[in-house]
This record gives sequence, C-alpha cells and structure tokens, in this order.
Amino acid sequence: MFLLIVMVLIWVFLTGELTLGNVGFGSILAFLLLFVGGPRMDINYFSRKPNFRIFTYMWKLLQFMGFFFKELVTAGLSVFTFILNPDRLKPGVVAVPLSVKSDAEITLLANLITLTPGTLTLDVSTDQKVIYVHSVYVEDADEFRKEIKEGFETRVKEIMNP
Repeated sequence: MFLLIVMVLIWVFLTGELTLGNVGFGSILAFLLLFVGGPRMDINYFSRKPNFRIFTYMWKLLQFMGFFFKELVTAGLSVFTFILNPDRLKPGVVAVPLSVKSDAEITLLANLITLTPGTLTLDVSTDQKVIYVHSVYVEDADEFRKEIKEGFETRVKEIMNP
C-alpha cells in the first residue's frame, strides 16, 4: 500500500496536476505496475524486501526509446545528405547473423531496422539465424553488421528478456 501511495504521489508530481481524475488515473497505473512487477503478497510478505524490477525494466525501456530516437534522427540526417549528394550513395544488402531467437525478438528487430531511414529488412532465413538488410550506404559490411548487432540487437535482447 505504501509503495502504491508513493507511486501515485510521483505521478502527480510528474504531471503537475492535483485533480481527482489525475490521482485516479495515477492510482490505476500504479496498481497495474505493481500487479505486473511488484512484490507478491504471501505469508512472508513483510519479511521480504520489495521487488522494484518493474522500475528497472521501465528504465531500460526509456533508454531503448532514447537510443532509437537518436538512431532515427541520425539516420534521417544521413538520408537527407544523400538526397543532396546522391553520388555518395553506396547501396548494399548485408546478411546479419542473429543471436536473438524468438519470433517476437526477430520481428521487433526487423521492424526497428525498417523504421530507421535508409535501411530495410528484406528477409529472414528459414532457420531464423540470418536477417538480410538493405541499406542506402554500406561502405564496410562488417562494420554495418557490428552496428546492427551492438546497437539494435543488444537492446532488443535487453528489453525482451528482462
């Protein structure tokens, strides 16, 4: 109960509105967050420390969104420069080996790549071990693979396997 009240107070502070509707919405949101990732009531509830894993996950999700936004802006600016200087284009298709395994992880990775300006996911191999990516600028295929693996793929694993 204490954690719920603290979360509602944080919500009210962050939104800056002390209205009945805002407190009600914050209460519902806090309850759902605690229900999904908070401590569970059992016989030893008061002897255990509370579980704050939902906050850790939310922090990872915010970091992921920040990373994706940065990639979106950077890629958008790159594509804009390619529009102004089409001679600099070096399109290519690169096979990127996958370390993500589940269908959801592969789908999220493929969609993130496609949403980034200048790149497009073409296909995933039938054994789901390789993803084929088209990019408007591929100077070094190994460097491109490294950027995908250390950037998007690593972060997809972090948020899909908390």
